[in-house]
Amino acid sequence: MLESCIAIAVTIVVLAAPTIPVLLAGLWWVGCAVPIVFIDAQVHRLPNAITMPAAAGVFALLSVDAALTHRWDPLVSATICAAVTTTVFVSMGLVLGSRGMGLGDTKLITSVTALLGWWGWGAAFGAVFLGFLAAGLVGAMLLAAGRVRRGTHIPMGPFFIAGAMGMLALTVGAPPG
Repeated sequence: MLESCIAIAVTIVVLAAPTIPVLLAGLWWVGCAVPIVFIDAQVHRLPNAITMPAAAGVFALLSVDAALTHRWDPLVSATICAAVTTTVFVSMGLVLGSRGMGLGDTKLITSVTALLGWWGWGAAFGAVFLGFLAAGLVGAMLLAAGRVRRGTHIPMGPFFIAGAMGMLALTVGAPPG
């Protein structure tokens, strides 16, 4: 299963990335995201040792792309998307406490929206929307099947990563934001 996830994710990144630095940013993110899916599903934790380097690597490699292509708009878009979503997630965590997003989810969403933000706001926020939508649908099915109860925590990392991969697949051939 791990190998299939990696193969699918790498294929999507290769098809979507228009330049080598963006390709490397995507591959870096996939290298961090795939283990996160399995860790979060198993222990409901998103380790700093993976989420922080994921965001740092994405920003660094997108910065290299901007410097080489002299196109700074996609990097500005990625930075703003990541800053806005990170602020929203931190705020949700502060307001809702344990009922809201955890800090691990916040750190993960920073790298998700930074990477997708390179293609623009629609791609970044589409990834977040798809993640919430998928989590809601799966949660409703689990609830209906009696496998969980109201209030059961569902690990969001796999859903945000799936949402990001879905949006990334939709960016194939699209120009940067």
